Amino acid sequence: MPSEFKTNLLVDTSSGALPTFPRSEQPNVWARNRIALRTKSYQKIPLFYKDSLRFFISKFNELVYINSEEKVIPIKCVHANAERTIAKLKQENNIILPIVSISQSSSDNDDMRRRSEPSVINESWWSDEKKRAFRVISLAPRAVNIEYSINIWAKYKSNLDQIIEQIRLLFNPHLIVETKYSNTSHAFITQESDNSNLDVGDRQDRVIRRSFIIKLEGYIPNPKFLITSTGEIEELNGETTIY
Repeated sequence: MPSEFKTNLLVDTSSGALPTFPRSEQPNVWARNRIALRTKSYQKIPLFYKDSLRFFISKFNELVYINSEEKVIPIKCVHANAERTIAKLKQENNIILPIVSISQSSSDNDDMRRRSEPSVINESWWSDEKKRAFRVISLAPRAVNIEYSINIWAKYKSNLDQIIEQIRLLFNPHLIVETKYSNTSHAFITQESDNSNLDVGDRQDRVIRRSFIIKLEGYIPNPKFLITSTGEIEELNGETTIY
């Protein structure tokens, strides 16, 4: 599919039309049958979890702090759970604080937002080059809630406070998570806690830590198919984004 289809989603009122159907076959039945015939196993691996995690890492890598010399210092975000980060801090002396770590802690279905499996999603895509709308169909996506654990590690409370301020502004009141599938997923801060361990040995540096629990309300997409002028369907480019 050409790159021109990386365009905005319109309301479902395009001039494109579904094919004509025999009286014995309803449009939604026709669509489900065609989708079932064209769907391959690899198309059901959208890598939604990977892309969402990549977005968070990229967003937290934009954080900075101002040091005692009034210089703006970028902060590194790494993918690691809290236990691994603590082990690294104790084993290696070359880790520069502050640092942010992120890990996925859990995921489950969101029954309040789910749609029944036989539902067919009918969308329209506008091509600026072709100056026309194209009709796209897919089976309903799966509504999921994904929890991430965010940990901030620092030596000085002044640095920690600057990072906390930026994170709270990112989620004000939510953060829109953009992936190649959608930019309608919302992430919220559901919990914040101080997990600092100030009781350390004489030869150990004090490390203060603040933790956040982030909930992402997203959808695992099914493969999307473009309805052609001949009344058949073909796979839509995976780079097409829903707006």
